[in-house]
Amino acid sequence: MRFPRENDIGKIEYKLILSNLNEQRLQELATQMKYRLEEGGGEALYVVGVSDEGEAIGLSMEELEATINTVERVASMISAKISHKRIVKVKDDLYVGELLVRIHKDKIPIQINVAVMGHVNAGKSTLTGTLILGKLDDGNGSLRSAVARYLHEVISGRTSSITMRLLGFDSAGNPVNPQCRDPTDEAEITLKSAKTIRLIDLGGHERYLRTTLKGLLGYEVDYVMLVVGADDGLSIMGREHLAVSTVLKFPIFVVITKVDKFPESRTAEIVNQVKEVLKIPGINRLAMEVEDEGDVLNGIIGIRSKRVVPIFKVSNVTGQGLNLLIKFLNLLPPRRSTPSSDPLVYIDETYNVPGVGPVVLGSVIRGKVSTNDSLLIGPSKYNEFKEVRIKSIQLNRVFVDSVNQGSIATFALQGIERDNLRKGMVLVKAKPRAVRSFWARVILLHHPTTIKEGYVATLHLHTIRQAVRFVKIEKGILRTGDSSDVQLAFMFRSEYVEPGQIFVFREGRTRGLGIITKID
Repeated sequence: MRFPRENDIGKIEYKLILSNLNEQRLQELATQMKYRLEEGGGEALYVVGVSDEGEAIGLSMEELEATINTVERVASMISAKISHKRIVKVKDDLYVGELLVRIHKDKIPIQINVAVMGHVNAGKSTLTGTLILGKLDDGNGSLRSAVARYLHEVISGRTSSITMRLLGFDSAGNPVNPQCRDPTDEAEITLKSAKTIRLIDLGGHERYLRTTLKGLLGYEVDYVMLVVGADDGLSIMGREHLAVSTVLKFPIFVVITKVDKFPESRTAEIVNQVKEVLKIPGINRLAMEVEDEGDVLNGIIGIRSKRVVPIFKVSNVTGQGLNLLIKFLNLLPPRRSTPSSDPLVYIDETYNVPGVGPVVLGSVIRGKVSTNDSLLIGPSKYNEFKEVRIKSIQLNRVFVDSVNQGSIATFALQGIERDNLRKGMVLVKAKPRAVRSFWARVILLHHPTTIKEGYVATLHLHTIRQAVRFVKIEKGILRTGDSSDVQLAFMFRSEYVEPGQIFVFREGRTRGLGIITKID
């Protein structure tokens, strides 16, 4: 066994042996662990019995237990716990230990958002139901029906909306959903969990592509789980989902479902399909099949680079491979937050709650939002921003005092009427400006002919979805594969955008990507 050389930054720490240490050394280790936890967004991976060069030297069982006890003691000094432990024999009577250390929070668990994508009938909703409910499917879609939002989705078997479900893990790394009275009760899951995975189930049919893009760009997605059915293989829409996720630089892992229905040769054929698509210039990623627990850790290390794509093979009927996928989800590292005193929240839904008043559902793009904060919301139809006060905040239906970057939460507002709220508005701190036009560097992924000045497409940026006109194209015209600096103008109203933000535009079969360079 050999691991990559230890990096001074990041969440992974190698230790050869820790025993009989004095108080000063323990304090030094606690400071080091705190740094690793901050790098990992609340989690750190300790591999003991390994040199700094990554060589698996190994320890005797007695030495290994003493080292693990020391790591537990150090973790307790900074309110953290070992939530996952695995011991691997490397040679005669010598062992290596893999320890996941997780910060223990009183109310808000570590949060990760995973977009569930793939072609229609690939098994996305069934897989989500299996993970959330902790049960196996009957082969007739019983679990798919259990997580569907609408009647027509139950009848048709197709997801047309964005369905968000919460999977929780306790401090020992075990799923908490099966222990809850209602495995879909977000409040109970949150209160019992040390870590939550929000599975954002997106529609797979082409007619629901705009909803899929909204879910991918509007909910601060950390990872993409591409689901591929063993019956249909990697279809055209599956390839498109994979391409869009890659261009947007999301870490990706693939889950091949329905493997119980077909021989291993069929599964191997689909794995080769995925590998071939990953080799395409512009995607250029490496596939890694996950066969055992050792591969799970390697998959975690690899996916952080955004170049390695772990591939799981599961059956929602027999349970084959599900334990490896669940361990992988438990070990997924959260996004490293960027400290910022300037909060930015994009609004996705608006409500009027009796006795409370206007409430908005929003994604915290950066910064921290706390109860009683005074923020500006807008732009209105008159391009104005209005000051509001945050009366209360709910995260997964649990009242909290504050939320940080990456959270999807509801905010009760004081100082504005529901009629003046809409999707695509933002909550910001100070000096915002509504933008009608901006410049961006765009790349045209697919278009049947050429794009000229005056062309109109639909733009998706966080929760903004609006038609834009190509006012000026520096290159004159755009064909598939071309890139150019382009001036874009919103067709109907001004929006709040910032330089550096990434967006997708579409129209029919046309697909393109852009990054804002300056605002007018």
